[in-house]
Amino acid sequence: FFFKKKTAYEMQRGLVGSEMCIRDRYQRRVHGEINNMNVPAKMFESLEVNGDIPLPRFGHTITAISKHKVIMFGGATGDTGKYSMTGDTYMFNVMKRCWIKLNAQGILPSPRAAHASTAVEAMQMVVYGGATGGGSLASDDLYLLDLRQGEEQAQWIIVPVVGPTPGRRYGHVITFCMPYLLVFGGNTGSDAVNDVWFLSVEKAPFSWTKITCASEAPPVRVYHSAAQCLSGSAAGMMVTFGGRTSDQSALNDSWGLRRHRDGSWDWIKAPYKPGSIIPLARYQHSVMFINSVMVVIGGRTNQVTKIVPFEVYDTETSEWFTYPPIKRFRHACWSIEGLIYIHRGFEQDSPNIPTSTIVTVDSTKLFKLHDALMPKDKEKEETKTGAKVAMNNTAQAARVNFGSHSASNNRTVATPMIPQEEEKVFRLSNQAHVAASFNVEDPESDLANFVRKVSIAHLQEESKKLGTGKAKIPVAPLPKNPKDPLYSMFLNNLLKPQEFAAGFPGTAFVFRKEHVIELAKECQAVLETQPIVVKLRTPVKVFGNLHGNYQDLMRFFDHWKAPTENALGGDID
Repeated sequence: FFFKKKTAYEMQRGLVGSEMCIRDRYQRRVHGEINNMNVPAKMFESLEVNGDIPLPRFGHTITAISKHKVIMFGGATGDTGKYSMTGDTYMFNVMKRCWIKLNAQGILPSPRAAHASTAVEAMQMVVYGGATGGGSLASDDLYLLDLRQGEEQAQWIIVPVVGPTPGRRYGHVITFCMPYLLVFGGNTGSDAVNDVWFLSVEKAPFSWTKITCASEAPPVRVYHSAAQCLSGSAAGMMVTFGGRTSDQSALNDSWGLRRHRDGSWDWIKAPYKPGSIIPLARYQHSVMFINSVMVVIGGRTNQVTKIVPFEVYDTETSEWFTYPPIKRFRHACWSIEGLIYIHRGFEQDSPNIPTSTIVTVDSTKLFKLHDALMPKDKEKEETKTGAKVAMNNTAQAARVNFGSHSASNNRTVATPMIPQEEEKVFRLSNQAHVAASFNVEDPESDLANFVRKVSIAHLQEESKKLGTGKAKIPVAPLPKNPKDPLYSMFLNNLLKPQEFAAGFPGTAFVFRKEHVIELAKECQAVLETQPIVVKLRTPVKVFGNLHGNYQDLMRFFDHWKAPTENALGGDID
């Protein structure tokens, strides 16, 4: 879409001239399609569970932290206006259908509802914001729940953050688009907002940054929902749908947020295919992605009796599809391998008493009702890899069918969020980035800028693929300035990420022998004064090479910047 097309809503409104008439026509169309739809049996099922079953609640969050485990936190319990906030933490084992109440240690978040949560790494999740009751809002602390040592040793931690924060708010969203945590919208206690903040889990000390976009931004909203697109041309983007704006009216627009390689961000308003169904405006709903398809579940409008259908949006074709309704709002959802779980919240038939049931929806059976939604072979393979597909974006240019112009997906790097205070806790990434300067299978190929991601488990195999560089460097021995420290001569001539080029084997070395020996002795003296075990601040990047190829190290530094020791943001102690 290289120009803005009118939506079907805009086209119909211009022809009919009456918004109420449009809404009536829409409702009749939805009613007709739902009533005529041949829904497969057992598509919607109630799930029987066991264990420490939590009380019925609403305004809570459920976060998938592994393939078969999810965490429920917070929410409000009670009925008919006599509600109380909770700070409970429960884990649900999907395979065993069993709830366990976690007795987490550390600094626990205060009881709250209308907060937001997201997973950041396997067995880790964060919680931000929310309302605590009586018109009060939760603090602006970012809480991390760490379960990597098992549920018996679950621990809540306040992530140390410097500088400004998104502030107190409720009804917002938080999404992890690796390596960035994104907070969007919500209500600050006095006004609905549309600001976006990001926090990089790669850079310590952690800090929030408010995003400034030159493009059109979504209207202010609260009680919207958002998720990361997992595949297709919009892969890696945070996509938000619906919500309630400042005049209390419900919204039905979709927006995608993307980051460019130059570090800038912009919003893209999703086009709706002319002539297709227009989604119902709603808030207090849930959104998730199955491959490239956005699934919108439940919610409510300003009219209590209005039917709120189950709807999906195909980001590849910009087309909406409607299914029979699941009458829930202020609920929580998650999905595993295409099976959608809808937990608690209110049912439209009893909007004052939270329900105690969990409903499952088989998206595969659901999508079979529309051939356009059936995944291709490639997308089926992407389903197996789940969110990893979205996170493994490279710097290749990608045509974004989601907006009005093309864009390049941002390269991202997986880095765990580890609290600085917990020095005893650390984790190695399960992937490494490999830079190759020579391909033994194709000696004539030019791989000077080739960097790719490989699994740690297959890293040893890279020894068969890497070799020496081919470029030449000057061979005249370098003189040493007696006024400068010895290491300065090496750093000034070697720490050149964009300029350094290795020489052929057998070419003359650029440094004098006596200088190299002297530097080695100075390094040895430093090492002898330091402890055997060195404590490092996290997060840490580990750069290694199977052949000691210095040119590869410079290529890494060119990608992720070289270490510095200046007083402003330096990372060398």
